[in-house]
Amino acid sequence: MPGPEPDPVVVGLAAALREQLDDYVDELATHTQEQIALYRAVPREVLAATLRKNSLRTLDRLQFDVPLDLSAALQSARERAAMGIPLPELLRAYHLGFSLLWQRLVDLARAAGHRETEALLSAAADLWKINDEMSTAVTDAYRDEMATRMVAEDRRRSALVAALLDGAAGDQQTAWEIAQTLGLPFEGSFLVVAAEAKPIVDKPGVHLEDLLRRRGTASAWRSQPDREVGIIYRGHRQSVGEILAVVAGATTARVGVSPEFERLDKTPRAARFARTALETMPSGSVGMNQVTDTAISDLVVGNLDSTRLFVWRVLGKILVLPDSERSTHLATANAWLDADGSASVAANALYCHENTVRYRIRKLEEQLGISLSNPTRLAEIVAALQAINAFPSLAISPE
Repeated sequence: MPGPEPDPVVVGLAAALREQLDDYVDELATHTQEQIALYRAVPREVLAATLRKNSLRTLDRLQFDVPLDLSAALQSARERAAMGIPLPELLRAYHLGFSLLWQRLVDLARAAGHRETEALLSAAADLWKINDEMSTAVTDAYRDEMATRMVAEDRRRSALVAALLDGAAGDQQTAWEIAQTLGLPFEGSFLVVAAEAKPIVDKPGVHLEDLLRRRGTASAWRSQPDREVGIIYRGHRQSVGEILAVVAGATTARVGVSPEFERLDKTPRAARFARTALETMPSGSVGMNQVTDTAISDLVVGNLDSTRLFVWRVLGKILVLPDSERSTHLATANAWLDADGSASVAANALYCHENTVRYRIRKLEEQLGISLSNPTRLAEIVAALQAINAFPSLAISPE
């Protein structure tokens, strides 16, 4: 059933305002740019054209009782979102427009007489219903546009981060340009963090990027199905320990951290360290592992599987022993090597007698069937122990 016909008096007032449209739009454009500073960035002719279209659609509704045409309002919302004008300011502009429209109609009604004024007051609810309808549509369009742009921006940033992580950035100039886009310096103190992704069914937590941002730490991230990898910039006022404390506090799975590095064109190497630090942690564990940048860790990162085979070839006879015996052998060997072969210095570190250290070293040699006085065998032992110390999972059998 069709609704009631529009009040002829209100129709007449809308027609009268249509005749004043140029003057109304000019006043509204001036008022909007005076009241809302951000709108001064919108060219006057563009703003006036949008205000005219929106005003005409409102007058069409009042005068001819046609469905409200929201196309101009929706397009304007998307354009303002693209310009970075906040939604509250956009809605404020619409409020200014309807306030002035109402004031113009009131002035016309009062000039016409008491009957016209009463009719306009009776139609006030319908007029502000139009305002609500348009404001709601504008809000939805603005948010949709911002969501689309945020997804596109996230994808673009993720692609740029991937270029740095994978080495696709190429030369220093390209890496510098990517750094500018990501809002990171090209030179400074950086870390790469590889965080194992939680299963989709788990309740999502606050992202590390947000936690770091709240502390004034800049970072850029790439999301992958099984992990998230980020480049973190350590500012002059922050220590590595402070950043790692934030990372560790948010850890819900395995997290690998690279050594510090000083230029973003060195990111691929650091990313390999971070990934290896994660992958060498026990599956299903929760914690953070940072790799130290040493000669042996560089070799291990280059080929983890070959290093595991090497470790077991050199130390296999020790690694298969019961936990307590194995731990004693490895601790004694590490202490003895750190002491440059001094039994007395190693004994102090191990809280035992130096003769105990000598006995344990002989037992180690017997167990391995080697002599630590042989430079080649000693070098192999040193390398294997350093590999295990850097990547404990290498002590797990390759079979």
